[in-house]
Amino acid sequence: MFKQSRVNYDYINIKQDEAARERVREINNGYESVPTLIFPDGSTLTEPSATELRAKLKTMGYRVPFYTILLGNIHLIIIGVLVVTALLQFLEII
Repeated sequence: MFKQSRVNYDYINIKQDEAARERVREINNGYESVPTLIFPDGSTLTEPSATELRAKLKTMGYRVPFYTILLGNIHLIIIGVLVVTALLQFLEII
């Protein structure tokens, strides 16, 4: 979503950066939850949904294409399609 919205960001691997790992633990009550996003205003989001991240970026003035929501929730869309397909097949059997 950052790339598609043209947001400049730094990717930091907490397995390779001890200071970053400690900062993530501090933010997340001792947990190494990723992604943990730290914004220029000091706010943070930990493991945000696509909807949450899109809302945050919009408040920061970025134009976020709608399809990023679809991409961010593709796993839910696939599960939904599978459930509906299974349900339709089940109903045909009855």
